[in-house]
Amino acid sequence: MRICHVIESLDPETGGPPVVVSRLAAGQAQLGHDVSIVSSCRADRREANLGLVQATPGHERVRVILKDTPPGLVARVRAGVFTSALDEGGPFDALHLHGVWNPCLPRVGAWARKHNTPYVVMPHGMLDVWSMAQRTLKKKIALALVYRSFINGASSIHALNQHEADTIGELGFTPRREVIPNGVFLDEVELKTEADEFRNSIPELGDKAYFLFLSRLHFKKGLDILADAWKTVSAAHPELCLVVAGPCEDDSAEDFKRQIGDADLTETVFLPGAIYGTLKTAAFRESLAFVLPSRQEGFSIAITEALGLGTPVIITRECHFPEVESAGAGLVTDLDAGAFAQAMIRIATVEPARSTMAEEAAKLVRENYTWPRIAEQTIGMYERVLDGGH
Repeated sequence: MRICHVIESLDPETGGPPVVVSRLAAGQAQLGHDVSIVSSCRADRREANLGLVQATPGHERVRVILKDTPPGLVARVRAGVFTSALDEGGPFDALHLHGVWNPCLPRVGAWARKHNTPYVVMPHGMLDVWSMAQRTLKKKIALALVYRSFINGASSIHALNQHEADTIGELGFTPRREVIPNGVFLDEVELKTEADEFRNSIPELGDKAYFLFLSRLHFKKGLDILADAWKTVSAAHPELCLVVAGPCEDDSAEDFKRQIGDADLTETVFLPGAIYGTLKTAAFRESLAFVLPSRQEGFSIAITEALGLGTPVIITRECHFPEVESAGAGLVTDLDAGAFAQAMIRIATVEPARSTMAEEAAKLVRENYTWPRIAEQTIGMYERVLDGGH
């Protein structure tokens, strides 16, 4: 099967979708399919965009067509950089379109309909209740004018979790919805690390036990909730530490630092910035647990990586990963600082429970959330599309 993924940007600084696209494409290619990725980037970010793909296991089997991004919104809409790339790389049996609010995607949808090529839309959480509540009026107008017909023209909608699928249905979109989660390549996260590799990168951390937040430093990720929770945790267990790692995307990092400073907790909190490779693997392995008090997630790669490494997780229900709780791989709480703090304290103080969670976490990912398994599910989705939905 000839498959093409289309995404606005493969830049790793834009969050999770580029990681998903590069890994899903590689997983499909490893199954023997002819897979391409079409994207665009600024000239000064080309190396970073290609680097994300080249760091993916099996990347050499995936063809990447990376176009220059024209400056300005109007220019991007008119340029048709994606449709020209599709002309260059086609024909295809199926297109997998990632995201929603990219002005080029409706043009890609029109191209697909013109060439009788079925396409799947993967919103990556962009139609979730929380996401739709941001810039609500603008999105409602955009849906009415352009994006509703684009999405309804799809053969299928690829949702990451059942909550997302249900929400999309409530918004009145008509294509069939299939729930297929994200995954990990185990050999990508199970890197060999040195003893105390991450701890040695922060000498002040020493041998203190710590919780790890590793994600974009953005309001959506609940840093303010984490700061409030940490006040409770630190008061009960002043010997514990918190590591908050990731790139800054808005004022959340400064607000978080202010909250921590006002509570006189700066000596227990460390912000090392974005971490990658063996340092990231070591950070997961050496932590008590991975924490993510997020306001909204589609299907977090960071959560899945932590679980795959046998690290228990503490997440909110808004992460839409109920399997964590049902498998006993961690704790799921309400979006509430007090509840989140109590979950952190439980992980820190009940060692047998933590050890059991670690075992169940690794098992959960190996049985359900590896990219080869996810790739097979997407191929099944395409086959149903090509077979008329049966």
